[in-house]
Amino acid sequence: MIRYLFVLLLTLRSITSVYSQHKIKEIFSERLVPFVEIYSENGDLIGMSDNNGIISSDLENKIYNTTTKSLTFVNPIYKTSEISIEIFKNTPIISLNRIVTELEEVVIKPKPKVYEYLKLKGYFRSIQINEDKPHYFIDGIVEYYISSKSDKIKMKIIYNRSFENKSIKQISPNYWFMVAGVPSFNDCIKHKNLKNEYNLKLTNNQNIIILDKETNLEKGTIINFKNNLNLQLEIISNKKPKVMKMFGMETDYNNYTINAIYNSDDALKMNLENLTYFKEIRSYDIKRKQKDKFQKVEATHEFFLLEKNYVNEINSKGFDNFYTFKKPSDFEGDYWKNVENEYFQLMPKSLEKYIQENLKLIEK
Repeated sequence: MIRYLFVLLLTLRSITSVYSQHKIKEIFSERLVPFVEIYSENGDLIGMSDNNGIISSDLENKIYNTTTKSLTFVNPIYKTSEISIEIFKNTPIISLNRIVTELEEVVIKPKPKVYEYLKLKGYFRSIQINEDKPHYFIDGIVEYYISSKSDKIKMKIIYNRSFENKSIKQISPNYWFMVAGVPSFNDCIKHKNLKNEYNLKLTNNQNIIILDKETNLEKGTIINFKNNLNLQLEIISNKKPKVMKMFGMETDYNNYTINAIYNSDDALKMNLENLTYFKEIRSYDIKRKQKDKFQKVEATHEFFLLEKNYVNEINSKGFDNFYTFKKPSDFEGDYWKNVENEYFQLMPKSLEKYIQENLKLIEK
């Protein structure tokens, strides 16, 4: 009887060690890293750490139920890290290295007293994943024109590469759900709007915690590092999804997270003029009919600033729509190899490999 109890205790201990809750922290410090994306070896987004840098029990179970042999951890202000699933199982604390920033690369022209538009030129990339498989990928060079009077934004794609995985079917022949494309900047990346929507609480280390006005629950952070600010905010979560029904479709919008970096250490200057990097992650469950099963769709959009200046006229003759998968591809040179932004990192190797092997460039 004693021998059986001993074996049972060992088994329980083993299960506990494997399924213990993981945390993601900054190397050489005790700071936990929120909203870290976790990708499998096949390039699909398994999930994210929460706003406290903790990998939830549900996400841990999801990781262990996959057949992946490695995991990749991605956050814009930290170096992308890849570890084997065996190391993950036996390492309760995952450590990430912060990117060393250099700000000389972005071209910034002097601000005139009077101007019509703020012009932001940059590199964008976007990927849409259907049922854990990359379906669409698009990247390119884009120009934003922001009106100084109304704050309205117009956008023009200069170059683009568009890829499609033709083996993946859409929800139905008549209904296509496609959100891969150039992102529109969420209003909450501006301090005045963020303050109106949420409560902001200053901590002892001069960082800011973002709290929901109704529930007082923590929704994100503003971190001060090396004279830059990093905004990380969970606007929609799976705990409180946004359900939309129209045209016989049901869409459960269950995750919307934004991440922005500013070339300023003053929270009042969190605006488009000081924006250096922007990223958003969206997650949906969609079904066509009530009896149908939900289809999971995830989309990631990124913008890396290359140039910023102030203009009185718009040179572009036509404009493009946000979140639109533009085709065919239209580009010159290898622009994606020369992205001069301090926060630019290559995509996880697993994701890049999957795109190369399974997605086809849409040509003219």
